[in-house]
Amino acid sequence: MAFENLQPKEVFKYFEEICNIPHGSGNLQKISDYLVSFAKERNFEVIQDKELNVIIKAPGSKGYEDKEPVILQGHMDMVAVKEDGCDIDMTKEGLRCRTDGEYVWAEGTSLGGDDGIAVAYCLAILDSDDIPHPPLEVVITTNEETGMFGAQAIDLSMLKSKKLINIDNEEEGHFIVSCAGGARFYTEFDLGNSIKKDGICLEVKVSGLLGGHSGEMIIKGRGNANVLLARTLVEAMDDAKNETEVALISINGGVADNAIPSSSVAKVVVDKAYVDTFKASVQNTLSDVKGELEVKDPNVDITVTECGEGSFDAYDFHNAKRVLGAMISFPDGVQAMSSSVEGLVETSLNLGIVKTEGNVVTTEQSVRSSVESAKKILIRKLETIATVNGGVINVTGQYPGWKYRQHSELRDHMVKVYKDMYGVEPKVEAIHAGLECGLFSEKIQGLDSISIGPDMQDIHSPKEKLSVKSAGNVFEYLKAVLK
Repeated sequence: MAFENLQPKEVFKYFEEICNIPHGSGNLQKISDYLVSFAKERNFEVIQDKELNVIIKAPGSKGYEDKEPVILQGHMDMVAVKEDGCDIDMTKEGLRCRTDGEYVWAEGTSLGGDDGIAVAYCLAILDSDDIPHPPLEVVITTNEETGMFGAQAIDLSMLKSKKLINIDNEEEGHFIVSCAGGARFYTEFDLGNSIKKDGICLEVKVSGLLGGHSGEMIIKGRGNANVLLARTLVEAMDDAKNETEVALISINGGVADNAIPSSSVAKVVVDKAYVDTFKASVQNTLSDVKGELEVKDPNVDITVTECGEGSFDAYDFHNAKRVLGAMISFPDGVQAMSSSVEGLVETSLNLGIVKTEGNVVTTEQSVRSSVESAKKILIRKLETIATVNGGVINVTGQYPGWKYRQHSELRDHMVKVYKDMYGVEPKVEAIHAGLECGLFSEKIQGLDSISIGPDMQDIHSPKEKLSVKSAGNVFEYLKAVLK
């Protein structure tokens, strides 16, 4: 076991067990069943619904039986991404966990600390005989990362608590009390009938970008591989002497709509006489992009690799340029900053996924805003661009923002406990990322919520790390809050 010497031992025991079970969004049967088995083995009341959400109800510890119950909440799915060349099948294999005693990470892939650490905390508390706590209602949801679909579908009518501690934050000492609402925006573009195109097949790849969570990292202005690749191809097509010189075979990039894509790849077929011009155009675009991102994303690279000569099924210049033109016309990144909270992004979006299946190119975007009307008008802009370019749209996974609560007993209690433990007050703040607290607040009238968590770096990317010390600190704090 990679984490057997880490403290708190019980937390990292369960965290490693979770890491050993594939649990990317949409692949959750095994992790959900694991949670059900855990509860049944300890004779806890457990509910597993058709969306695979799991609710575990545990009585209060000795002396705490009659205390007001508390909801502990997190999500079981992770954004499953890996480095180029990594041979792990994340749909079937566990993670290759590593630690240096200071951090834990997964070799070649994301770690899933978001939100595996929440699940590990809950299991460690439920499994303990010596952690004082009130009656607990542990709610572990599914597919949070792809649209909060579990939280949208879950029935919470059997819960008694009016206080919820969400453990889906990535910065110790920062208490989240409000967040943005969001939606998923899908567009399908029909490329028309394929043609037989003779020439040289070229693979064009954007790589080396930092990526990251599209809520928390969007303010950093990092490069979006899908947008950059579409731009590269459009500029290379602009340099063609005529429309017969280049055709598109496919374009694919990104792994989740809410993860800034760090790589993207396309295949095109070009006339043999146009290869050098095409490569030169790509180098010109790379030079421009490097200049634009030299501080924000300095390792960006765009490469062209020849992958054969012959006759290929491809899509003509005009249809390809129509789709690529829509991709570079879509707004992307930060659209507005908050006028009431300094440094907070108000409205943003991220072109997280582009994929080609047959003659259809699908794009998937994550839209966020703390202002509902701003979210609606941004979606309207996307609809206009998509439909003008022949796209068919679908908007899913809409979730509400989480409004700041002026009077909060839970917040006051948790701030006091933190100050008593550490001698300083925590930072109470709003974030641009989405949290499930808004959906829970719609389902439970009068719900008092707060979100906490340990320090993590570069979530939703293969560079993700979880601080061992911070994980321990937050666990001790959580126990003090429950006591």
